[in-house]
Amino acid sequence: MREIFSISGIDIFQRDFNQIMIRGNEHDQLNQIVNKEISLNLPNKNLQVINNDNILIAKHSFDQWNLIYLKDQYHKDALNLVSNLNSNDQILASDYSHGQVYFDISGEKKNYYLNKLTHFDLRLKKFPVNTMAQTLIARIDCSIYHLKERYIVTCNKSFEDYFIQRLTDSINL
Repeated sequence: MREIFSISGIDIFQRDFNQIMIRGNEHDQLNQIVNKEISLNLPNKNLQVINNDNILIAKHSFDQWNLIYLKDQYHKDALNLVSNLNSNDQILASDYSHGQVYFDISGEKKNYYLNKLTHFDLRLKKFPVNTMAQTLIARIDCSIYHLKERYIVTCNKSFEDYFIQRLTDSINL
């Protein structure tokens, strides 16, 4: 974990999460297999997030889910999960851990500063807790996950330095 910025009202940390993209058509069968592996059900509504202290699962589209380990996890364990899921012909799981960068953003002014970087409506009535969105933040395609008191923002690793600069700029403006 690397602290990017922490001032009154906002805390931004860069995190090292493991992420697995899961694809499959048969929701009930897929749900049973995934539940057996991680003891969480897959969300069945698009853009819905289900999470506990260790894992976040979000439904990105009709046949695609992202699973993110929110606690330190051995990458080997994530690869074992990918292998176990891929042993079923109905599932395609891919490790996205090292291709993404992850930011944990919290604090009472998180919306104020993020609104400087996006046109996405972060108000609670438009972006409720336990939902996610794919949107542009600082002109970068990102996924943003709304958990209780924080956001998890992910984007392609190649944009890491640029994204950090834009976050810093938004706070310094």
